[in-house]
Amino acid sequence: MKDHPSQWIRSGQTCCDVTNRASEYLDDRIPFLTKVRVCLHLASCAHCRVYVKQIDLVSSALRSLPKLYPSPGNRLRLHQRFAAHHGQSASGN
Repeated sequence: MKDHPSQWIRSGQTCCDVTNRASEYLDDRIPFLTKVRVCLHLASCAHCRVYVKQIDLVSSALRSLPKLYPSPGNRLRLHQRFAAHHGQSASGN
């Protein structure tokens, strides 16, 4: 049987696959079967469990920070400096 759990483990996700999809996994934006495979990999790989936990902690910390935006004057000055540095016009052309 192609979808038997023992086959999932053998054809499961690699460490590279898991680390590349950590954010999608944590945000629940991956297909169900892929999520199962990631879960099986995490159950057997302490390194990936630590990595995914770190990504989760960083994401949580970033979400808890206040959303700050520059004032319109500062935004214009930042845009002008960026444009001057990159050889673009300040009007966005």
